[in-house]
Amino acid sequence: MVAATLPAVAPAVAQADQTCSQIATLPTDGSQVSMCVTTDFTISDPPAVIQGDHQISAHINWNPLVAPADDQRGCAGQRKTPSGCVSWAVDTSGSLTTSGYLLTHLYDSPPNSKTYPFTWHTEDWPNGIHTLYAQITLGSISQPSKQVTVSVPIKVDIENPPGTVLTSPVAFLNGKLPPFAQTTPYVIAATGDGAAGSSMAQKVGSMIQGWNPNLLMYLGDVYQRGSREEFENFYQPVFGPMADITVPTVGNHEYKTWTTSSNSPADGYFWYWGYPRSAPHNPGDGGEYYSFNAGGWHIISLDANILPTNGTTLFKDTPQGQWLYADLAADTHRCTLAFWHQERFSDVSLRWPAASAFWIPLYAHNADLIINAHVHAYERWQPLNAAGALDKKRGMTQFVVGTAGNVLSQDWQTHDSRSAFRLNRYWGALRLTLHPGYAQYAFYSPVWNPNGDGDSNSSHDATIPMDAGVVPCH
Repeated sequence: MVAATLPAVAPAVAQADQTCSQIATLPTDGSQVSMCVTTDFTISDPPAVIQGDHQISAHINWNPLVAPADDQRGCAGQRKTPSGCVSWAVDTSGSLTTSGYLLTHLYDSPPNSKTYPFTWHTEDWPNGIHTLYAQITLGSISQPSKQVTVSVPIKVDIENPPGTVLTSPVAFLNGKLPPFAQTTPYVIAATGDGAAGSSMAQKVGSMIQGWNPNLLMYLGDVYQRGSREEFENFYQPVFGPMADITVPTVGNHEYKTWTTSSNSPADGYFWYWGYPRSAPHNPGDGGEYYSFNAGGWHIISLDANILPTNGTTLFKDTPQGQWLYADLAADTHRCTLAFWHQERFSDVSLRWPAASAFWIPLYAHNADLIINAHVHAYERWQPLNAAGALDKKRGMTQFVVGTAGNVLSQDWQTHDSRSAFRLNRYWGALRLTLHPGYAQYAFYSPVWNPNGDGDSNSSHDATIPMDAGVVPCH
């Protein structure tokens, strides 16, 4: 990959608190790009002394505005969206998988502005001189050697008071789960794959708040790597206000993170929620996997990211497996629901066969509902047994609700006869109403995308369910 130290066609115009890259030109098709980064502190030499939180934004100038057919606009190694993307890091450029990663903007804000703002929490970094980098990539998808990386560096001197640490915005929960009413009807909002800084996520979050649910079940993925900054900037503004009624599960994107404070995967998730990397330590606490009773149902949260890669037979001997089998053995509820991030069945190729390790004990226990995300679409599957065969009497109904605000799955790879209903043009959430002996389900959407390009704000009547019905308990 070619670094953007190419001769400038012309320098971009800079302001007092703004620094800009040169204009980089691709030799393949003449496409040009430049980027300006604006800060709320003075960019200077020697570096400005800063502390606490700061507002940072990047603005990208593309020429042409519409990318050629073979053009890639975004961040190397990151998910692409129609508006391109910007990745941010500290003390590193080029590879963004190292300890300096901050966050990746997948969507501009406001839409179509090509502006990418965020709040940088410097408390997460040691005092001293650091370099903040903003980075984008421009180039041919089919000719990676001819891609150009544009990176804007800004030197700063972080000087926070001694002992300053970055505290989770939901630290007041102390790692506890919400209180759960056992009366019915009990309303659960379920959705995932949404914390990406998009306007669609904001619409989904507002719709859910309008339901005034008893519980929000966030099904995982805080983009792009589940870093602390992505939790702070993308998850907290949309879903954070409902933290006191939220039960989360960890997504695969959270397991991509590396931070300054820890080299442990999913550091951002466990930091944000204050959960241990295990079953709960105390009754009423959350954990990497945990269970609770609500609305007369038994509900289980699991982590599919730590399943054995060498077969389902070994799962029972893992800490999570031992915990799950014991939890199910102790449960006496008629109705059982389990949720985790990666779905076992999907008409999109992201299906996760390893999740069958969960299906085996859940089916043996006569569980009723499985709620997942991962695939960026809505799907409802017919009742299936542990082997994946139709089972109208004891089968479990799987829902996939990866529709909280990131780019939607544009294509279906298969059309499985066991799939009962599917949508890939609507963002939204599943509304589950628990009753003694059954659950009502309805999928609602506040915004749809007729073109499938992942960047639409078309309105849709959020009071009309796209799919609805009843699942009886076994």
